[in-house]
Formats: sequence, C-alpha cells, structure tokens
Amino acid sequence: DLAGEQAEHNVRTLAPRIEDGWSVAFIEPSDAVMFQDEYLDLVNDSDVETVAAASYGIMELLDIGRVDEKLEFSSAEDSLTYHGHCNQKATNKDHHAVGVLRRAGYEVDPLDSGCCGMAGSFGYQAEHYELSKAIGRILFRQVEQSGRDRVTAPGASCRSQLGDRSGYEMPPHPIESLAEVTNGRGSDAPRATEAETGSDTGSGSIAGAVAGLFARL
Repeated sequence: DLAGEQAEHNVRTLAPRIEDGWSVAFIEPSDAVMFQDEYLDLVNDSDVETVAAASYGIMELLDIGRVDEKLEFSSAEDSLTYHGHCNQKATNKDHHAVGVLRRAGYEVDPLDSGCCGMAGSFGYQAEHYELSKAIGRILFRQVEQSGRDRVTAPGASCRSQLGDRSGYEMPPHPIESLAEVTNGRGSDAPRATEAETGSDTGSGSIAGAVAGLFARL
C-alpha cells in the first residue's frame, strides 16, 4: 500500500546516510515515533532497524547525547508549562524536552495531561469540532492551574489547539524555547540531519531555531 511504499522509500534513502554516521532528527513527535516504531511493522528490510535506531525527536537527540551541555545559556526569565505529545507519552519519550529545558535554566512544570483534543487530523474535521474543543478545555484548565509564565509543546496540532484559546498566541516548540536562551560556543558535536515533517504549523520559525542552535555547537 501507499504507506508501506513511502516507508520503504524513506528507509532506502536514509540508510546510507546513517551508515556514514548521521542521525535523523524530527521536529514533529508523531513523525519520530513513526520512524522509531511503526516502520518496523511496515517495512520488511533489515535496514529498517538501522533507521529506527538512529531516529530521534529533536529534544530526545539533544538529551540522550547531552548535546545541550556543549552550549552556553543566558538566564531564562520565564517559567514554562510543558504539554507533551501523546505519541511520545506512549513510547516514554516525553521527558527528554523537560530535562533539556531544565538544564538550560528554565523552571518547567510538565503537565500530567491527556490528549489536547486534536488527535492528529481528528480535531480539524468539522464533525468533531465541538468534541475537540471540549477535550481542549480540560487541557486549558490544567495550563491555567499550572500558573507558569508560558506554555511550550512539541506537537503541531497541540500548539494549534493551545493557540486557539481566546487572548493567547500559538505557543512555541521546546526547541524554540531552548534557542531563546542559547548563547553557544564552538564545539565538536554529533551530526544530525533534520527530516521534513510536512507540517506548516510554525515550521519556518522552528526550522530556524534548529539551524541556529546547531550552528552554535
């Protein structure tokens, strides 16, 4: 089927780069989990395990390799409420962003939150609008109760939902929050290539944050 064919194409494309020592970094959590976990069921090729093992969410890559420790940070003035992505929670990977942001100097309150109400494309469909907003209001109350200065969330649909609150703007991705307090210095660091997420939700500014951060390493 189409999903399997696309997965096979991506594995064939990335495997040679990984063999050369590159890792694959994803901005969007659902894309990272797709490569790390779901491709193993879609692709019948030994290279798929190589690709899965070398695939990381961007904050996961920074945390596992302690890449952020090669950076210098200015004082973080704001405290953050962190809403993790459902796919990351399901694979026990939502803690990486919290660790990196705390080492950068932020006070971070990770919410014990459920789905934001968007569930991928679910919340964008007209017939699900009211249910999506009702679920979102549960998250909004948790954010308000957290009482921190700002919210940060890695998922594009989560940020869209949070940004639809009256009087609020779309919150930043954690990598953008990290870039705000980064003063980097030159250093040796693992190489990473960013895979396209296909999301238009703040993708330009997020890609800029990633490029700027790695340029400081």
